[in-house]
Amino acid sequence: MLLQTVAPAAIEVALAVQDEIAQRIEQAAARRQAQLQRTRYEAELARRRYAKVDPDNRLVADALEAEWNQRLRELDTLQQQHERQQHEDEAQLDEPARKRIVDLARDFPRVWNDARTSALERKRMLALLIEDVTLVAGPSIAVHVRWRGGRTQSLCVDKPRPIAQIRKTPPEVVALIDELLETSTDRQIAVKLNALGHRNWRGEAFTMKKVILVRYAYALKSRFERLRERGMLTGEEVAKHLGVSSTTVHQLGRLGVLKRHLYGNNHRCLYEPPGNVTLVKGAGSRYGGRPPRLIAAQLSEQGAV
Repeated sequence: MLLQTVAPAAIEVALAVQDEIAQRIEQAAARRQAQLQRTRYEAELARRRYAKVDPDNRLVADALEAEWNQRLRELDTLQQQHERQQHEDEAQLDEPARKRIVDLARDFPRVWNDARTSALERKRMLALLIEDVTLVAGPSIAVHVRWRGGRTQSLCVDKPRPIAQIRKTPPEVVALIDELLETSTDRQIAVKLNALGHRNWRGEAFTMKKVILVRYAYALKSRFERLRERGMLTGEEVAKHLGVSSTTVHQLGRLGVLKRHLYGNNHRCLYEPPGNVTLVKGAGSRYGGRPPRLIAAQLSEQGAV
């Protein structure tokens, strides 16, 4: 709003600022002049007291003379300061200074957007252009701006969203993660979300850790919990069922003898229940061999008979 307003009314605003500067300079000069008059009066008063003293009373005469000299020194210092400040004020009010302010107003958008312009300098520019701003809270925020010179302008802006909403993952993404957890690990879900163009609340690509954070934030069941609810077994449980070691179970899983489902990273998986089966160990040689396999327990018993 500032840039849109200042651009067409740059000259008017600049001149209003110049007039305000001139008014402040006049007020300061009047205060200095009043102080100068008081100091001049005090110096004259000290002179009169010295002129009336009895010359034979040297002690009093010396004291009054010292006071008079002190008042004269103060008057001279103040007079010099007043003349120096008056010269500086005249430089601010001369035509070249007025032209510089007008040029600055014309170039205001460039100066405002310049990377070298600090936040403090922008605030100072605002203070020169705007008298005050009134905010009225409601369903939205009404902003009433009073410019230097009396002009007013209003606009309406939405309230800032709570941080909980700003950091909120879109509902459709949460629903998609919940659906993908039935078939995919956290790492696989991150890859699929990025392929579909989804991003988190910061606009960043998903990673495994970001998917885990969403799961915790929205209390989504992990893939491990979902597989367990479907009856999947851990490697230790399958090993106990088959009477073998966990290492053997994992090897059977890699060979495809046991059906497994990944639930985490580093090849963590759960296994489908093998049922009532018996493990037939494989046999190998340099010419090939027989891989391990599972057979139904009844067939195993018939083979033993």
